Order: sequence, then C-alpha cells, then structure tokens
Amino acid sequence: MARLPSLTALRAFEAVARTLSFTNAARELGVSQAAVSRQIRLLEEGLAVTLVTRGAAGNTLTATGEILFDGTYRGFASIGQAVERIGGSAGREILNVSVAPFFSSVWLTPRLMGFYHRHPGIELRLHHSYQPADHRREGIDLGINWGSGNWPGVKKELVLDGALTPVAAPDLLARLGAPAVPTRLLDLTLFYEFDLADWASWFERAGVALPKDAKSFRLNDSHALRRAALDGHGVALFFRGLVEDDLRSGRLVQPFRLAVDTGFDYYLNYADRQELPAKAKAFRRWLLDERDTTENGQ
Repeated sequence: MARLPSLTALRAFEAVARTLSFTNAARELGVSQAAVSRQIRLLEEGLAVTLVTRGAAGNTLTATGEILFDGTYRGFASIGQAVERIGGSAGREILNVSVAPFFSSVWLTPRLMGFYHRHPGIELRLHHSYQPADHRREGIDLGINWGSGNWPGVKKELVLDGALTPVAAPDLLARLGAPAVPTRLLDLTLFYEFDLADWASWFERAGVALPKDAKSFRLNDSHALRRAALDGHGVALFFRGLVEDDLRSGRLVQPFRLAVDTGFDYYLNYADRQELPAKAKAFRRWLLDERDTTENGQ
C-alpha cells in the first residue's frame, strides 16, 4: 500500500478544491491562509505534481487535482457519515437535500411527515435553490430541481412532469363567459414565468396562432404567478402537477386540459460517481413511492 500524504495536507487540499478558495478553506479549517497555502505546497512537492492552478480570475484544479479531489472528497464524506452514525444530531443522521422553493412548499413539505414517520432516525435539512447543487462542493446529498436534466456529473430520476397548462380564477372565467374555444383566453392577460414562447407553443397545440399584440406579462417567480391567477388578474401558464390542490378545491380552474411540454421537468438528482449513503437511499425510495402514489391518484 502506498504511503499516504499528511492527513492535514489532504484535508487542506479537499477544502481548497471544494471551495476553490484558499481564503474560504482557511476560514473553514480555522487556520491562516498562509498555513493552507503551505500545506498545499508541501502536498504538491511530495507528490511531484501541480494540483491547483492559481490565477487572477480565480483558482482551478488541474486534471491531477480533480483526481485527488474525487478521492479525498469521497474519503472525508465517508468519515463524516461514520461520525454522524456514532454521534449524529440527537442520535439522528443528517440528510441535506437541495430543493426548488415552490416545489418544496406545495408538493414536498405537505408529504414530509410520512418520511419522518417512516425514518425517525434521519434529520432532513432542506436547502432551497432554483439551480441543481454542486453535490461535492456544497455537501448536498440529494437535489430535487427543475430543468432539462442535462447536468454534468449528475444522475437524475423524473419526479414530476413539468408540462404547463392554463389556470385561472373561476370568477374571472365566469365574468368572461365559459371559454369554449382557446381564442377566448386572448381576451385576458397571459401570465407566464419563463418565456412567452411557452404560450405560443400552447396556442399552437390548440390550433391558434398567438398574436404579436397579445396582452402578456412575465412573473419570474412561481409564488407570484400563482397569486396573480388566484387574484383574478389573468390566466397563468403553470405547472399542472403543482396546482393539484388549487384545482381540487376550486380555487383555480383549468379551462382546457391541453398542456405543453417545454422539455423541462422536476428531477431527483445526485452525484453520479458516488454511492448513495443509506439515509439518501431511504429518502429516494420514499420520494419515488410518493411520486408513484400521486401518479396513480391514490
């Protein structure tokens, strides 16, 4: 077995490689930046390689540095998991999950007590983010995020179809008169979150061309978009899977069942080169069970 470098040097390197910052690594480790730099220099000299390229625009890892980072990250993560099993948080293991905020509030959170009852020994910590996490550098076990799923270094599994469909307040549609044809929606303000082209695609599927002068307004936040629809300001193009409760209760109405697929969905995602710990596997199984239950209308 090859003789390993100093554990202190490896810990310093892992912190620098993960944060790409000597300053942040030093702060995390509770030592001076000079001490971190010295450990990296000694490590590079001992291995006779360059691990970190320093530059005015920032630090980057060399190809050799990426290889060592992969090993040190997995090694320290494994040690951390072992320590959690021994000590944990009041005897519980901690699971860090990055999740899109609106999905968290309307889909995940109402179901979480089921997970807690099934796995009382796991403490779930949610980190709200619109973008998928860099699982290694951010210490995130699992992510649930919206997007194309074309994320490098990540495995993904579909959780929720991201198709969009028009929804509006029932009183607004009542004042308009039941829109028997899609063109009636053009009398309303068309709200959307991402791109007006999504509305154009929906109308195209409905056999109608979206006029260039159509009344439209972008609200780039799901909470604000839903609120605009609830308050009767217009019709919103929204995630069908995330307004189930509003449709069921009658707070919102889906005037047409037609939906448009934008190529973006909600995915469970995690690092592809690392075995999931037992706590993450437990959450994954529970989440996919909830997905299947929802799809089957149970």
